[in-house]
Amino acid sequence: MGRKQLVVDEILLGLTPSTYQLVLKETLTSRKLPIIIGSFEAQSIALAIENKVLKRPNTHDLFIHLCRNFQIIVREIVINRLEEGVFFSSIFFEGTDGIVEIDSRTSDAIAIALRYEAPIYAESEILEEAGFIPEVETYFDKPGRSESEFIEPKPKSFNEELESMSIEDLEKLLTDCLSEEDYVKAALIRDEISKR
Repeated sequence: MGRKQLVVDEILLGLTPSTYQLVLKETLTSRKLPIIIGSFEAQSIALAIENKVLKRPNTHDLFIHLCRNFQIIVREIVINRLEEGVFFSSIFFEGTDGIVEIDSRTSDAIAIALRYEAPIYAESEILEEAGFIPEVETYFDKPGRSESEFIEPKPKSFNEELESMSIEDLEKLLTDCLSEEDYVKAALIRDEISKR
C-alpha cells in the first residue's frame, strides 16, 4: 500500500505522569496518528519545532552535530511497524558508503528528522490500524438531545487556560516552566504571548 508523509500536528499532555501524546498528521488528508512519548523526547521535539538552541546540546542536537561534521545526511524516517501498541521506526542515512537504514525509537527518529528537516513517513497499514480521522460533530447530532437541554461546559484545555490569563501571569508561568525545563508548555506559552 505504500507510505504516507506526515508532519507534526501537536503535542498534548499524556494521560499518565511524565508522558505526552505526539500527534502526527498526514499531509494529504486530515488523518492523524497519535504516539505516546516521554517527557524528554517531547521537550526535544518542541525545541526542534521552535528552532530553539540550548546552551549545551541535548542528545539529539549532539547526534545532528556528529552527522553534519562527518558529512552524513539524514534522508528520511519511516514508521514501519506497530506491535502491541509500540511503534518502530527506521532512520535512513546517506554517507560515503551509500544509504544505510538504522532502527530507532520513533520519538528519537522524529526529533532527529525535525532537526535535519527530513521527511517523516509511515507505512499505510500502520495509519489504517492506528490512525484516525477527526469527526466534526455538533451537540445536537447526538441522538436524544434537544435544544432545550443545557450543554455542560467541557474542562478547559491548557491552551484555553492560557488565553484567559494576563500577560503578567503568562510571563511568570513561562519563567516557571523554563526553570523546570518543561519546554513543551513553555513553547505554548510563548505562542500565546506572541499572539497578544
